Amino acid sequence: MSSSNYWSRMRTRRLSRRAVLRSAATAGVGAAGLALVGCGDDDDDSQPAAAQQDQQQQQMQQGDQQQQDQAAAHAADQAEQQDQPAAQQQDQQQDQAAVAQAQQQQAGPAMGGELRISDTSDLASFDGFLTFGYKAFLHGHNCYPMLTQFSNESGQSSIDFQPELWLADSVEQPDDATYLFVIKDNAVWEDRSPVDGRNVTAEDVAFSFAGDRYAGYPNRGAILPSLGGVEATDDRTVRFDLTAPLAPFLLYLGHHAGPYVMPPELLEDEMSRQTMISAGPFLLDEYEPGSRVVYKRNPNYFDAPKPYADSLVINFIGDNSAIAAAYLSGELNTSWFGVAPPIVEELENGIPGSTWEFEPSLVIGGVFPDIGMEPFTDPRVRQAMSSAIDRDSILAVGGALETGKWSTALPPMPGWWVDPKEDAALGEYYNYDPERAMQLLDAAGIDGIDAVPLHTTTAYGPIFAEQSQVVQANLLDVGIEVELVVNEPTVHYSTIFNGSTTGVIGHTLSVASIEPDEALRNVFIPDSPRSPIPNGELMASDARMSELLNMQRTESDVEARKKQIYDLQLHIAEQMYSVPWVNAAISQIARPELSGVQFIQTFAPSPSLEDMWFNNL
Repeated sequence: MSSSNYWSRMRTRRLSRRAVLRSAATAGVGAAGLALVGCGDDDDDSQPAAAQQDQQQQQMQQGDQQQQDQAAAHAADQAEQQDQPAAQQQDQQQDQAAVAQAQQQQAGPAMGGELRISDTSDLASFDGFLTFGYKAFLHGHNCYPMLTQFSNESGQSSIDFQPELWLADSVEQPDDATYLFVIKDNAVWEDRSPVDGRNVTAEDVAFSFAGDRYAGYPNRGAILPSLGGVEATDDRTVRFDLTAPLAPFLLYLGHHAGPYVMPPELLEDEMSRQTMISAGPFLLDEYEPGSRVVYKRNPNYFDAPKPYADSLVINFIGDNSAIAAAYLSGELNTSWFGVAPPIVEELENGIPGSTWEFEPSLVIGGVFPDIGMEPFTDPRVRQAMSSAIDRDSILAVGGALETGKWSTALPPMPGWWVDPKEDAALGEYYNYDPERAMQLLDAAGIDGIDAVPLHTTTAYGPIFAEQSQVVQANLLDVGIEVELVVNEPTVHYSTIFNGSTTGVIGHTLSVASIEPDEALRNVFIPDSPRSPIPNGELMASDARMSELLNMQRTESDVEARKKQIYDLQLHIAEQMYSVPWVNAAISQIARPELSGVQFIQTFAPSPSLEDMWFNNL
């Protein structure tokens, strides 16, 4: 292969050296394995395990002494702080928190403490495949390992998804369509019936990709079109045969919607609906329906000593004011997949020294006209809708004008998405230009469009409903009249979210994506079960789009693939099958008592939770 081959780069650059070195320390990977998945590494991690343990103990002892010193200093300063102005006290608190975090980072991870996060509602089942719903995947990633996971390196953006080995100890690639994974020999299921602490096997992995297990399940579609077969060749080796090269295959194996590796025994009598059996970082400890789920550290986790926290509690809190109060009091100490915009400022001011990150959402969304309904069969009419919409005003409604981005056919994925504000060719289709919109309608022979139903929803909160009103007003300004129809979430998800209702314009968020192939195929493949485009099957006649979709999926050269994906963004903009939306920033927080904070913008962020530790124990 050439030096620009995609998979070669994945094995040497994309696969995290941290994961490879960790594998070597815990599972005795030989020099050949290191050369395969971590080429170019010059770090020295060859010290014996016993020496590493002694070093960790010394670091923890140093950390304890530092914490005692910090506590004494804090007590001495407390009286003086009471007499200082509030702003000065806040500055001092921030400085002290920063110093404490820096000292703890030097001392190394401390063990213990309870991570407390929140979700807006309960889950319907612990098995997201038997009971469809993303809520189950929020929990499954805490217990079920995968061959790869999303890397979580220091300084890495939460939306820059790269694969690293997880359950897999090593990977070989004899050719562009074949992968051989060797799983870690210290990976075991928890010691309870019906698995009784047995080893995780290659057969477990092969079972987890069995066709009958996921028949018709839409989230498996990322790998399914390219998957020829999966076979356990021995107890620890599993072979994947693809029907064609798949550029993001290693990343898809760690997808937040699975497939997870599960023991076949758990599916007897569908036990997987009610419980989980773990080989991952946490063990399911307690479930209080409607209230919370409690996890405890897995003492036999193959990636020990992680997780550093003793336990993880997921509280179900639906009200923003209650969520804010919980963060302020310490009842919650870090976010899972974002903090609602209305409470960000309150938390920034109320919890000095916290760690924050603001990155654009990668959820696909937009305005989706029925492309089989006149006059929206004409791309010029759909382009007119796009030119009529003031995207900056929509961001301003959500308080995200400075931090938000405009979608194209892609959400703002680093390295793949092209900003329409900076690219003249794309900008022509996305810039707010009512005059151009009316010119396009004139060219299409359209003198105004009478009331078409615009279906929106309460599913995404009050800000989304206000933004729908901005869309309504923008379209009316150019002569396109729409009537707002506001649907309850259950109705919305069964009608508008999947594009099954025709004769309407849908306004919806769609799916969160980790890779451009996933984002593009979910929406623009004609028979996609995840596309919100009514009459989307009509896109089958677009030979150019189909060609580009298939080319980028198999392209091994990264730069060539970027060019293909740019061409797709431009081609889809010309056709405007969907009128792309905006992507406000997701706000993530960790209180100042947490160190090792590195967020991952996903609804299965287990790697980030594993890495966090408390600096006030």
